[in-house]
Amino acid sequence: MSLTTDDLKEFTESDPEDDETVPLGDALSELAVDVEVDAVDAVRDVRKRI
Repeated sequence: MSLTTDDLKEFTESDPEDDETVPLGDALSELAVDVEVDAVDAVRDVRKRI
């Protein structure tokens, strides 16, 4: 069995719901989650629970 371009065609077509005027980096940054966690405090909290 081998893959042909026809097998991958559905992944190369553009999605009509996509706003292609937005640069990819900006679109990805909208999906990103900025999490600030103090690792030392997080470890101390876990140790307190144990």
